[in-house]
Amino acid sequence: MMQAENNDRIARAFEKWLGAQKEAVELMAAAKHPGTPQDWAEGYRWVTRIASLALDWIIEKEDPLRPVLFQCQDEYRKLIGDNPDVDYYFASIDANQRYRLSGTRGEAPYVGLTVGTDIFRGAEGAMGTLAQHHLDEFPMAEDGKFEVFLIPESEMGDVADRTCIVVKEHATQLAVRETFGDRSLEAPAQLQIERIGDPPPNPRLLPDPLAEKLEVAADFLLFVIRTCILMYAGSASQLNQLGGAAGRDHVEAQDDEVRTHSDADMVYIGGRWRIEPGKALSIRIRPPEGEFRYWGLVLLNPWLESYDCRHIDAATNHALAAREADGSWRLIISDENPHRPNWLDTNGRHEGFMLLRWVHVAGKLPPAECELFELASLGN
Repeated sequence: MMQAENNDRIARAFEKWLGAQKEAVELMAAAKHPGTPQDWAEGYRWVTRIASLALDWIIEKEDPLRPVLFQCQDEYRKLIGDNPDVDYYFASIDANQRYRLSGTRGEAPYVGLTVGTDIFRGAEGAMGTLAQHHLDEFPMAEDGKFEVFLIPESEMGDVADRTCIVVKEHATQLAVRETFGDRSLEAPAQLQIERIGDPPPNPRLLPDPLAEKLEVAADFLLFVIRTCILMYAGSASQLNQLGGAAGRDHVEAQDDEVRTHSDADMVYIGGRWRIEPGKALSIRIRPPEGEFRYWGLVLLNPWLESYDCRHIDAATNHALAAREADGSWRLIISDENPHRPNWLDTNGRHEGFMLLRWVHVAGKLPPAECELFELASLGN
């Protein structure tokens, strides 16, 4: 009887997973978007990508007793407004365990460490980011090697030092955002995580735990699909302009499940762009009053995936963009090549999403200035 009940539950969970994929396609097909062949094709591909990410994240690598720091986004899987300048890593953790994060720093301007709650299962109390750090806060050897320890809040009294991150109750994940300026010049970090303590028993895959994971994977898929569709729909109020807030403000406001998981060191500024043939959108970015580590702007499709920057220039940042005489940067978004610096290629599209990020901004941040203009006005 017990075996039959186990089989029934896992069978129901698998049916839920299959049903979630079908529902995800239906949601995508019903979403309001520009409707170009590219948008339709990328929409179907997007569902397959998020489905594969859900399986990788929840089924294969969600094990806080045997943690693995895996790259959860790349050129083939992109999640809720990705940035091509960032290598995204993720590890599942248990707030009652100790962990060691170690490796070499690399040369990217910023390596952020975000400890947060489970975005797909919910959590008691505060949700989202519970602790925000970056690697340069911690002691580092001359060759860039480091060790950072993640310690339960209840144990910090006897071990607290400059090498520790406090892990609060309900924390379930560590997210790493390694943010590059120029990948051709900056060596990447080498990172690994391990749990500190006696080895756990060898794992055994059983029906009930797998059924629970399949159910969560189904929720993961539909959560991401609905979130991206709603975010793109909401961007219509920021047509050909940019607006947003600091990640820290989103975390403190506890306004929704996605924004509360922001990197608290970043400022996120987004909007919808729409350009008629023969026109372009100019974006003027002015430096803040104080120092900053990074800014980057990326074009995204209606599914909040960045365009394929392996083949077109659809993103740029402070290290790559040419400056104007006054120290500002002028970016030009258009389908046609304007034969000017800092062109962001829409690759045949006339509508999409744009997202500007800043990291560690000191002082007042001037607003980005957006202006439509005729490409012909640039001359030859």
